[in-house]
Amino acid sequence: MCDHDLHAPTRPETKRRAISLDFGRDHDRDHATWSRRDFLTGATAAAAGAFLLGSGAHARTVRASSHTPLLRSLGGVETDRVLVIIQLGGGNDGLNMVVPYTSDAYYRRRPQIGLAESSLMTLDGDYGLNGAMSSLEGMWGEGDLAIVHSAGYPNHSRSHFRSTDIWASASDASETRSDGWTGRSVDRMFPGHVSDPLPYPVAVRIGGASSLLTRGAGGALGMSFSNPGQFDRLAQTGQFYDEADVPATLAGEELRFVREIYNSGLRYRDAVYNASQAGTNDAEAGYPGGGLASSLASVARLIKGGLGSRIFAVSIGGFDTHSNQLDRQTGLLRQIAESVRAFYADLGADADRVLTMTFSEFGRTISQNGSAGTDHAEASPLLVFGGGVGGGLYGDGPGPVLDGLPTNQNALPMSVDFRRVYASVLTDWFGMPDADTSAVLGGGFSPLTGLVARPITSVDDAPEADGLRLGAPTPNPVVGRAAVPFTLDAAGPVVAELVDLQGRTVRVLLDAERPAGDGTLALDARGLAAGLYLVRLRTPRASRAVPLTVVR
Repeated sequence: MCDHDLHAPTRPETKRRAISLDFGRDHDRDHATWSRRDFLTGATAAAAGAFLLGSGAHARTVRASSHTPLLRSLGGVETDRVLVIIQLGGGNDGLNMVVPYTSDAYYRRRPQIGLAESSLMTLDGDYGLNGAMSSLEGMWGEGDLAIVHSAGYPNHSRSHFRSTDIWASASDASETRSDGWTGRSVDRMFPGHVSDPLPYPVAVRIGGASSLLTRGAGGALGMSFSNPGQFDRLAQTGQFYDEADVPATLAGEELRFVREIYNSGLRYRDAVYNASQAGTNDAEAGYPGGGLASSLASVARLIKGGLGSRIFAVSIGGFDTHSNQLDRQTGLLRQIAESVRAFYADLGADADRVLTMTFSEFGRTISQNGSAGTDHAEASPLLVFGGGVGGGLYGDGPGPVLDGLPTNQNALPMSVDFRRVYASVLTDWFGMPDADTSAVLGGGFSPLTGLVARPITSVDDAPEADGLRLGAPTPNPVVGRAAVPFTLDAAGPVVAELVDLQGRTVRVLLDAERPAGDGTLALDARGLAAGLYLVRLRTPRASRAVPLTVVR
């Protein structure tokens, strides 16, 4: 059924919202705009800020130059944690993913597409996960899966294009931004990354995920692959395009030259290629077929290969289920569950430092339509995976809400503002200070208590290790010189190093016998790339580390 009030032609937004097949041309136009932009961003974002113009001594790098990085950062964070975002493109029907099987209204309003309790993976006495996702039962039982009910935002847009931008930018419905919430987060994690780029991309996008997810205030801040095949080509050959596979003509020679410039000019090509060679996928992980599985396998390979990227974005499309929803959504949900399960099996020892989160631009109508499908609506659940997750259900479930709604209300209302989930990721997963989280999200969004585990972020958060104490660097962030106090309870050999977040030693600060008592490490940060480092102090009995942020 359709919510006819929302479709009324006298409402000013109806021609732009295209929320059901009844909209005809407007629905098709919305899709065309949405798809066209995805194609353009997928085709061009990989090269953003990465080309060399000219050759030899005359080559110069094209970089975004309009951004002056804020000299603020995570600062107090000691973490190598990673976030993987899975975008469910098209608007996933949450009521048939997390099913309120005790709700009479659910079955009454979905007489053909409502899912029987017997077909579900039981979550608790009121809710079950779509049976196509039963491969996640082990993760649910281990507490490595959390479900956030009815996530959304006020004044919801039902346009694919606009709502995707709102989720990716973490903006209000009335606000338009050109940067993403993840991009703004990276700007604070790695201040100066635009003017003084890191040797690896801070964010990697594979496939059709929103390009805003890898855009900061200065433009593209990571590396984008338009599809998993493009990543595979780079991993196998070190090139995006085959320079030899061109016609034996003058035009072919020009094409070969363009490809050579493109391949050599990608800023992060070597870092990504080296990580893809160092990392391997576990043959026993059991990835299913499909683009999502290929994308996640690529991400696992990069993480295991030591790439320092903090954020990865992948996607799976096809969720715009206006018709024949049961068959279409079931296959998609099975792909997600089996791909995520295989991804974590593949990660092995790295699994506990990887958090994975899904999102979709909107949910779908409560009532089925005349084509055994559902139309665009508002809130929908999202899933969070990983060893750092506090498993379970969060927010108010839709069951009691459904039973109390009038039959002419066809959109499930929001229970949790999606920016509270983002706040949990930034504050409790990455350990970002509250002030920075507020700046990224526009303020006012508190984390969901217990959703993810918070890292140790300073020496005050953890007990001293066998009498060894390492104090906070002063100043921090640092431009030039810094001092780091330490205390030993016994004389002996001491090694102090400055390491990057890939565990590589950047500088040795001390390697000598030291007496018991207080001391100070002298550190000169001049010449270092901007970013987050760890000062690590080791004795034969203990090891401590504290974060240091270098700015330019």
